[in-house]
Amino acid sequence: MKKLLSIGLLLFLVNTVFSQIVTNPDTVCVGTTEYYKVPKTVGSNYTWGIYHISGTIIPSATTDSINIAWSNIAGVDSIWVFEVNAGNCKGDTAKLKIARVAKPTAQFDNANLCSDNVLKVLFTGFLPFSLQYTRNGTTIVQNGISQNPYTIGTQTGNYHLINITDRNCINSTLSGTINSVIAQPLNALQIIHK
Repeated sequence: MKKLLSIGLLLFLVNTVFSQIVTNPDTVCVGTTEYYKVPKTVGSNYTWGIYHISGTIIPSATTDSINIAWSNIAGVDSIWVFEVNAGNCKGDTAKLKIARVAKPTAQFDNANLCSDNVLKVLFTGFLPFSLQYTRNGTTIVQNGISQNPYTIGTQTGNYHLINITDRNCINSTLSGTINSVIAQPLNALQIIHK
């Protein structure tokens, strides 16, 4: 009898856990405000929430859609919503797992180069990258970058990083400026004995 009761309790718990709808993970950039919605039913009210309080719901949590201002800290969280219809019946709780990822970064690898060297940029983030930069005042956009580090210069000049985009996020707050000097080849030395 205990075994039958244990199996019944286990089935009840499994049914309760799986009656809550969990959707595949979503990815957002830290520090962004994102829009979420559910299909609206006339006469229903919706209650929204965030596990771990890593964001702020804007403006209220009683509609079929919300905006969430996510924190500036990378991590994993979940949002949830349930519906109460006009007959005051509560529906299942729907959940969405959220991965808050850091914005990508880019920085110069080197500045003073010998004639056979190249100016490279190092990235953090998720491939592929898109990079916008200037060289001597001319804007250059490179898309689909799948190398890290990435060569952006073989010419002497003033290079300035503008923004970097990876698979998930854009970062427009780059502050890299470098005056790259690619030295002329040196003459071959010859040792002379007098």
